[in-house]
Amino acid sequence: MTTLERFIGSLPPISLAELDASAALMSRVDRKYFVPRDLLARLLSEEDLRVLEIDDVRTFRYRTVYLDTPDFTFFRQHVQRRRNRFKVRTRLYCDSRDCRLEVKSKGLRGMTVKQRRAHDPARLGHLDTDGREYVTELIGPDAESLQPVLETDYRRTTLTDSHHRITIDQDLDSVSEMQRIPGPEELLVETKSPDGAGALDRMLLRTGIRPHSVSKYCLAASLLYPHLPGNDWARIRRRYWGV
Repeated sequence: MTTLERFIGSLPPISLAELDASAALMSRVDRKYFVPRDLLARLLSEEDLRVLEIDDVRTFRYRTVYLDTPDFTFFRQHVQRRRNRFKVRTRLYCDSRDCRLEVKSKGLRGMTVKQRRAHDPARLGHLDTDGREYVTELIGPDAESLQPVLETDYRRTTLTDSHHRITIDQDLDSVSEMQRIPGPEELLVETKSPDGAGALDRMLLRTGIRPHSVSKYCLAASLLYPHLPGNDWARIRRRYWGV
């Protein structure tokens, strides 16, 4: 068992209902970091945290399928740094078989807003008529041409101090119909807050670890589809994926 696993096992639990009630954070500011495992365990031990636990499980497998247009409109919105941009995905929580259709938008002052509804897990990555209508209401006519373009497969642990949320993603694989690219040794840590930086953000900055402006979707797309403009993530790919 690793140092991080022992630390997570020592934390008091929080239920999903409690987490949603205290720190749902559907509108939030996100910051992402790649962090060595032992360092993260040491920094987190300085905080007063609880860990999401469901049926005695604290680390959960997620499969997320991203949908985009044939010419990757959402990917290009991000590359072009459009003020208003979207992501559309279906996410399967593998342990519970719960599935959600989610639309994320980035808008005013960099705030991320997530809207979601239940989705049929048997149709992961595909929209039925109701689902397509739901997405159309949120993003407009681009929804008509959406198709699954890639999947991310990883394990996630969620921590909270009631005001901020921290997610820890490990074994982050990027998957297309043609290939599966394993993730890095480092953990992808995301802090989510309704306002400014939290305690972990400040500790990471003091150790010299800076946030990366990167989405799992865009990074995976640049790994799996070399013809897409990927210069924004070239340094991250070289440092953490070695490609």
